Amino acid sequence: MMTSKTALNVKAWHTSILVYFFIFGLAPIALMVRLPLIRTLVDVTTAELGIILFFGSIGALTSVTLSGRFIARFGTRISIAMGCTIVTVGLFGESVAIVNHSPVGYGVFALIAGLGMGFADVGINVDGAAIEKATGKTALPKMHAAFSIGTFAGAGIGTLASQFNISLLTQMSVLAAFTIAIPLLTHRYLPADTGIEATKTKDEASEPKVAVWRSRTVIFLSIGILGITLAEGASNDWLAIALVDDFGQTQTMAGIGFAILLGAMTLTRFFGGSLADKFGKTRTLQVCALTGVAGLLVIILSHNVYAAFVGAALWGCGVALGFPLFLSAAGEGENAARKVSFVASSGYLAFLVGPPLLGFLGQAWGVTNMFYVIAAFLVLAALFASGAGHKKSVDA
Repeated sequence: MMTSKTALNVKAWHTSILVYFFIFGLAPIALMVRLPLIRTLVDVTTAELGIILFFGSIGALTSVTLSGRFIARFGTRISIAMGCTIVTVGLFGESVAIVNHSPVGYGVFALIAGLGMGFADVGINVDGAAIEKATGKTALPKMHAAFSIGTFAGAGIGTLASQFNISLLTQMSVLAAFTIAIPLLTHRYLPADTGIEATKTKDEASEPKVAVWRSRTVIFLSIGILGITLAEGASNDWLAIALVDDFGQTQTMAGIGFAILLGAMTLTRFFGGSLADKFGKTRTLQVCALTGVAGLLVIILSHNVYAAFVGAALWGCGVALGFPLFLSAAGEGENAARKVSFVASSGYLAFLVGPPLLGFLGQAWGVTNMFYVIAAFLVLAALFASGAGHKKSVDA
């Protein structure tokens, strides 16, 4: 496995994966930012739109669960190229269905896009972990920063397209053409064997196989990523609403608060790799999670919007490194693809399913009071971050 990686230009490989992280934030967010128009075009209620979007979550959860075995057999290069292609087809299909006023078609292609995203996402994260091994440096946080930059760019493109009345189909056709070109341009820079499990000898094959979920390390990483990504997903769903409902602010002020949180996340991801190299993944994750707890408490207890902005920044710093560092730890040692897939599944489940369920608590207790539950999940993440310090894939 190391022969082809040594011969390969690691810098070009690294740059290619950064590009993939960027584009997976670009096109989907450019579509999502135009949801008000989409809701009108397909003529559905907000609740019905939520159901359609959930089809994408189902697709992503399904493919993330299956991707570990797929990559173990075929490698990340095929998984990334295939996933990117399916995502592009799904997003373009969504836009065609939307402009033709078909909610059913929109839901079907959302499912397809989600399926592609899961295969591609696990693939690029496994490659990111392999790049860390090849370079000896923590690289995944900056890669996730590239994703965050892509989301900013996608939001800008969607907003400008809306401002200048550019049709949704035109917007997504251009982005689809850009996205589909990436696998063609980067294919030769990605190693063909990353993630493929080595063929076992006859004696090794006869040994009982231990499932990755029985590993103490993997269990710790899965619980830790669940706690911290639930807090990340909740920030997307509930911060702006809390600023409007409980702080009495305008939509503009709520948007500023959310932008502060996103900016803090991006900066932390950009510099977080150096922190992890200096202090270790476990200590970095613990400090970040507790920083997020402090931010949430500031928001809950301050009753002042400017203090809440500070809390939002701390919340963003607190959750920024969770997904990349937990996956980086999962990618160490043997069976990297299977471990990353399993831990990522826990993260996706928390990110996609947890925040909507928190809405029931927010309805009963008030959104800001519900933030105590999010803080508790961050404490849980800090406790189980010790799994990021282990190197073995299966613990005694």
